[in-house]
Amino acid sequence: MNWTFTGRHWTFTLLCGPIIFAVINGFDTNWSSNNYFDFFQLYPFMIFIGFLFSLPTYVFYILLLTHFKHKKIKMLNEKIALIIIVMIGVFITTALINGTVWLDLAISYSISSIITGLFFTQYFKDETES
Repeated sequence: MNWTFTGRHWTFTLLCGPIIFAVINGFDTNWSSNNYFDFFQLYPFMIFIGFLFSLPTYVFYILLLTHFKHKKIKMLNEKIALIIIVMIGVFITTALINGTVWLDLAISYSISSIITGLFFTQYFKDETES
């Protein structure tokens, strides 16, 4: 298992999700420059809240991979599993929050997770291997 990839995926999903959310909502409504300024003021708060709400999903993913650590799982399958688990976790979390924009949030963070998962390459040589 590559902890660096998991950490990068988590970080960049949290960083890109609010931006994709702003882009999606910017196309739906007439956003002015004031709205973009307000977004950048809320951006750090959105990252912090996203971190808190994503903790259970990533803890579940880490526990699952730790359990299957000694199984021979292809790294591509591990990458796909991460993206699917994150997408399911995002939809469950946002559905439980159930606000007026929960579907837009779920879609934006899912898109962010897919893009981040496909963008980063993994180098899977274990540190204990020669």
